[in-house]
Amino acid sequence: MDAKLRDDGTPDGKQEQFARIELIDPYGNEEKLRIREDSKWPDYIHVTLHAHETDADILAAFRSLVEELGGSVTARGLRFVPGLTFAAVRIQPNQVAELSKFSRIRLIRSMPQLQEEWQLEGKLTKAFNKLKLPEQTAISSAKAAIFDGGIANVFPKHANELASSNLLPPLPDDLAHGINVTSTFLFGTIEHKATSLPIPYCQVDHHRVLPTSDSPEQALDVLDRIVTAFRGARASGKPYRFANISLGPVATFFDDDVHEWTSRLDVELADGSTLCTAAVGNNGLLDGELARIQPPGDAVNVFSIGAAGSTKKKWTRAPYSAIGPGRSPGYVKPDVVAFGGSNEEPVAVFNPLAGGVIGVAGTSFASPLALRVAAGADAMSRSSFDPVTLQALIINACQYSAYSHTRPEVGWGRIPLNPEDILYTPLDVVRVVYQGVTRPGHPQKALIPVPKGLPSGTSVKLGATFCYRAPVDSAHAINYTRAGLWVRCYKAPKKTLPLFGSGMYKTETQLRRDSMRWDTVLHNKRKISADDLDNPYFHINYQVRDESEAVRVEDAVPMPFALVLTIEAPGVTDLMVRIQTEFPVLQTLNVQSHAEVESQTS
Repeated sequence: MDAKLRDDGTPDGKQEQFARIELIDPYGNEEKLRIREDSKWPDYIHVTLHAHETDADILAAFRSLVEELGGSVTARGLRFVPGLTFAAVRIQPNQVAELSKFSRIRLIRSMPQLQEEWQLEGKLTKAFNKLKLPEQTAISSAKAAIFDGGIANVFPKHANELASSNLLPPLPDDLAHGINVTSTFLFGTIEHKATSLPIPYCQVDHHRVLPTSDSPEQALDVLDRIVTAFRGARASGKPYRFANISLGPVATFFDDDVHEWTSRLDVELADGSTLCTAAVGNNGLLDGELARIQPPGDAVNVFSIGAAGSTKKKWTRAPYSAIGPGRSPGYVKPDVVAFGGSNEEPVAVFNPLAGGVIGVAGTSFASPLALRVAAGADAMSRSSFDPVTLQALIINACQYSAYSHTRPEVGWGRIPLNPEDILYTPLDVVRVVYQGVTRPGHPQKALIPVPKGLPSGTSVKLGATFCYRAPVDSAHAINYTRAGLWVRCYKAPKKTLPLFGSGMYKTETQLRRDSMRWDTVLHNKRKISADDLDNPYFHINYQVRDESEAVRVEDAVPMPFALVLTIEAPGVTDLMVRIQTEFPVLQTLNVQSHAEVESQTS
């Protein structure tokens, strides 16, 4: 190899690339094996191959080897994302090591089971009034997809159940879960003095994806149904604006590999047309790595939701809520936490089949509560914001204390449950939104509209949140996103203001120096004297890569992104007027209150 590298016929680019490599280790066959001793189906495995859908020779050779070893690819067949192929295989356990010698195999896992619901031990201690469903239809024309266990059409004016004709009838536990998740999105948490249910913000298509058979492929079958629904909606020209997934596989988190659930959903959601929330799992009480987030909560194009145990001012992560970090990129996971209930403070939801309000808890309910906030903000703003912008607004309004919380436990913080709290601000606070599509080779400049002439000594607090949707490279977990934003903040011409840097994370050593530019969420807050600001701005540069290498600009795709900027100048109650006067290019968005949108529907 040394002689070939030194040979004059070897292209300079190849020599340069090899010179960058610091260490080469063979990928041992035993390293490919991620088999659980307690697997429910020891005769079945989930295989990930380095192969494209068009690599017929590789796929044929794989099938041939499986059959030589006395096994078979299951009737489900193969599933593909760019660069990877997934297969469910029936094979005797003593032949798995031999199968791992196939050079194109990346990983062999045990077949995943579906996650189970967290069992609430506490009960509601307050009495609730008898409630009935609203007569009015949903406030907005937007539509949300909820993937769960069915609703038996108990919300006839607000939710429609869709299910495959060959799906078995719903099981009682699945149905209860589906009703409770859907009710949480439609009506939120119920106040014990409530005399009526709120009008839902938008209509729901409830895709019943359960029950699945008690077969080794159960979790993969559910994924197929979810992907089919997303593709069908997109093909019809009416992609879902919102979606929620409160189920998923039990899968040990690996920093160096991405699950089929994660990679396929990241591909489906990369265009930014849908804001999809996903519960991160209820395994937070397990030890060590077993407590980490579950797929698809580690997806970079999914809004991953953990659970807070209380709505009170002092709060912490609910003990059952799975913890981060995610892999890098996508290091801060969960993205946020929403109220998910606890034994001491359950989530009160309306369940018509149960005869009224019941108590529930789990990340399954934190996730639709978070999506409900986004749908509410969407209705109040008359759909002025892109889906990715709604995510940025929610993150920007999160509550977080470095003294009480950590990023791996609560992500960017706990979200407010009232949509008005992410749209309305106090008089001395202004929230500015930039949204659109960024393209490689076209750097953008986003003004930070801090007005001149603020009282001397004013300390301005800036809170900035960037969110974007990125194409992914599932075959390269450490270079998972193929596009990123390199954002630099300037407090004055040629004077940088450190805002997005390694200090965003407590565990800096776990991040490579440039990793943040590939994360699909950037968020930070800091104070600075107004006297030090002179026409501050963000410089935004879209960067692309393929297998960690730069690619031609013309080969990159446009990327939807949003920047939400909060400017706080304590005591300056005319801050909005000052900004409007000095920066007339910024449009003022008139949003409605919840009461106003409800009155228009009535």
